[in-house]
Amino acid sequence: MAGVGAGTGAMNSLLGKLAALLGDQYRLLKRIRKEVEFLQREIRRMQALLKTLADMHKLEELEKDWKCNVRELTYDIEDCIDRFMDRLGKGDARPGFVRKTVRRLKNLWERHGIATKIKDLKARVIEESQRRDRYKLDNYNPARPVEIDPRLPALYEEAKGLVAIDGPTKQVITWLMELKLEPKVVAIVGGGGLGKTTLAMEVYRKIGEDFQCRASVSVSRRLDLEKLLKDILSQIDEDEFSKCQLEGWEKEKLIRQMSTILKGKRYFIVIDDIWKEQDWKFIKAAFPHNHNGSRIVATTRITKIANSCCSNPGDQIYQMAPLNDVDSRKLFFKRIFHSDNSCPPHLEKVSARILKKCGGLPLAIITIASLLANKPQDIDKWERVQDCIGIDFSHENDDSIKGMRDILLLSFWDLPHHLKTCLLYFCIYPEDHRIPCEELRWKWIAEGFIATQWGYLDQEAENYFNELVNRSLIQLIDVDYNGSVQYCQVHDMVLDIIKSLSDEENFATVLSGRRYNSLPSRIRRLSVQSSGREHKEAIHTIIKSKIHVRSLNVFGEMEKIPPLVDFHSLRVLDLGHANWWLGNKDIKNIGSLPQLRYLRLHSARITELPEEIGKLQHLETLDLRECNSIRTLPLTIVQLQKLARLFISRRLVLPADIFGSMQALEEVSDIGDVDNALKFAKDLRCLRRLRKLSIFHDTTLGKATDGGHEKSCLELLVSSLSELGKYKLQYLHITGDIGVHLFRDPCCTFSHLQDLELTTVITEVPKGMASLTSIVTLDIKVRIFDEEGLYRLMGMPSLVHLQLKLSTPSRVGRKPTVGSNGFKLLKVFHYKTQDIEGTGIAFAPGAMPLLRRLHIHWTAKDVMSGHYDSIDLGIEHLSSLAHLQVETDCDAATLGEVEAVEGSVEKAVALHPNRHTLQVHIRREYEYYMYEDHKEREEMLNILG
Repeated sequence: MAGVGAGTGAMNSLLGKLAALLGDQYRLLKRIRKEVEFLQREIRRMQALLKTLADMHKLEELEKDWKCNVRELTYDIEDCIDRFMDRLGKGDARPGFVRKTVRRLKNLWERHGIATKIKDLKARVIEESQRRDRYKLDNYNPARPVEIDPRLPALYEEAKGLVAIDGPTKQVITWLMELKLEPKVVAIVGGGGLGKTTLAMEVYRKIGEDFQCRASVSVSRRLDLEKLLKDILSQIDEDEFSKCQLEGWEKEKLIRQMSTILKGKRYFIVIDDIWKEQDWKFIKAAFPHNHNGSRIVATTRITKIANSCCSNPGDQIYQMAPLNDVDSRKLFFKRIFHSDNSCPPHLEKVSARILKKCGGLPLAIITIASLLANKPQDIDKWERVQDCIGIDFSHENDDSIKGMRDILLLSFWDLPHHLKTCLLYFCIYPEDHRIPCEELRWKWIAEGFIATQWGYLDQEAENYFNELVNRSLIQLIDVDYNGSVQYCQVHDMVLDIIKSLSDEENFATVLSGRRYNSLPSRIRRLSVQSSGREHKEAIHTIIKSKIHVRSLNVFGEMEKIPPLVDFHSLRVLDLGHANWWLGNKDIKNIGSLPQLRYLRLHSARITELPEEIGKLQHLETLDLRECNSIRTLPLTIVQLQKLARLFISRRLVLPADIFGSMQALEEVSDIGDVDNALKFAKDLRCLRRLRKLSIFHDTTLGKATDGGHEKSCLELLVSSLSELGKYKLQYLHITGDIGVHLFRDPCCTFSHLQDLELTTVITEVPKGMASLTSIVTLDIKVRIFDEEGLYRLMGMPSLVHLQLKLSTPSRVGRKPTVGSNGFKLLKVFHYKTQDIEGTGIAFAPGAMPLLRRLHIHWTAKDVMSGHYDSIDLGIEHLSSLAHLQVETDCDAATLGEVEAVEGSVEKAVALHPNRHTLQVHIRREYEYYMYEDHKEREEMLNILG
């Protein structure tokens, strides 16, 4: 269970620390021990109730008030315990340490006001315990009104007036009406408000009458299987339903009877909004696997469930997408003005801003348009609506607004508590900000949101992230060629709801220009998203509340930040977006942040880190990639014994001494230079926890060239890397020279290595590549590529993403051909040639059977200059291809050569088995340098001599 949660505060983390204080490591004085035992006992009593209340989304005032008080109390107690433990042993007291310093322990308890603070906290604990008993909160169960499911209207409304629904409807109907008798499932997947239910019901209305039995039902977040089955039965057989009601059938009999009724029938069932895989398994059991052409349409917000629904070969998944700008405008204006494009000129700009906020979400567009349709066409009123979208819509007395919010909230309330907390953290980022996925996960870890019983916290954080993506709550906005995700966002409407929920939980305080009636007395997490000039009062409040702040993220232009002293609870400090004003003086007190776990700086004005950085005993992530003026690190950096991730500018000369001492390091990049190459090469092997390493320049060896040590240094480095390959190393980016020596042995073993990039050109594919059995992603640049080199790459059984660049002087030879005996798992292939005659390689029938995406970059003049049929690449043999992108460099080529190259691609596409669905993008580069014909090129070459 995660240590810190949005609704539970620091409850779990606190209980762990109280237990640690009572352990043998800390020999507490009898009086102090008694106080700690009392806190542990009372807090544990509160734990279960607080967790129950945190998972409820509708609370009475008594419940809400008690939950908030206890949540804030857990933070305050943990802050106090942290200060005590930090002063006692810098947060890492050793066995026997306290036993030798009993007098010091007593003095710490009294002199630093900790005894007084604990006394106050104890009084608050007693007060909340008494309130809990007095109001009988454990048994408190007030009558809660039964509310109408906000999704129901979509089940019964016709799709009149909608736009962009004809194409999806036609596609789904095409899949459903295939002339196959086997049962088929089509799953429609996408986030809340995208129109899944509308699409499913439009299909149902159009083809439902072609089936002997049909029914449509909506699944609640907590499945009531008996109710759902009765609903289906009432639609497929009224007589049997009446009998069921009279006899009171239970679930088992309902399933048996429905299976009997449907066994010989051709049925069509719509199951709307499935939330759990187990629910689907229960529901599916009622539908017989007959061969009468029966069909099921299931809708869900969760990709994993869509995959579960479509487990048979003929099943299909339809991925919903937001409306594009044109269709968004049509839908918006149609609802307000009853015409696709009749917006008055004075409302054009505000309409565009509103539509941007809606982000192509049909539910949001329809809801806002319906609201505006009942208002005067006055720009001030429309701008007021625009400003109020999201958080401030509570004043609008409009059922549709509430319905939209409730539908979007359904996904949030279905999340387990730890994922709710991680999702709320998106509120610290400004709207439309490109959020680096790794940064987000590291902050989750630093905040204490991630917990795991085994394995790496990084992996667990990635699992949390992927689960939120699968639930359609996170949007991926930048995916690398190898499938790795770089940046993400949440939909603007979702972000507004997240901010509102964050305010309710006092989770984070966002200073973004919107007015606060009052700021919280205790700010736990702070995000500054606009100029400090707008927040002078707020900055004053921050200074007053700084002992409570756990996270400080600056995105806006502040004149200054408060001095970094007395931020006793700060875990995350991100000044990565405040580069123009941040200087050495602003970080001089960085060592006075005893709880800091994550530190990111970005400024060319910072030229050095203070020696005091060595005091940050809990620091896990240090990101200095954008501090290009820092030339070295202080030697006190070796004191950071918990540092797991170190990211530096390539201009920085890294002290080699750190590698023998900082054995907690798991990720290090981007190493450009070291002060002692021999020591670096030797000590690197000590980092046995290292999972990711990037060495971007051979300058790491440059310091060893004097005295003829370069060879021994390279051999030491290769030896160290080979040693690391036996442990945890998964990600390695190194120069080609290091790579050639590292993988020259045909039997080299890197059992965990999954991602390899050789950043500079190598002569040929090293022999040892074929033995890298775990490699998933490979990026290499090769001068000479022949059948043997191809065979070595094809011998990598786990390869999924390959980026291959061929670069060699023009020569004639037999081009390597990819056959059916390798690349069995390859899905993405980026292929680039330079100075290569012909295509460089070719694809034979059966090649790359799972390849989905092919990206080719070549030069037309070189492709056409071969002495054999150089254009025959064999793209038509890639049977699973879904995306083809071809970029042709026109430099020094004739128009005829460029057209011939493009024509060969178009011919291959025309022969491809997926030609009707294959997405093809053909583009030219450097057309300005293209010649009209051979004559013009020869004339120009003669002029140039």
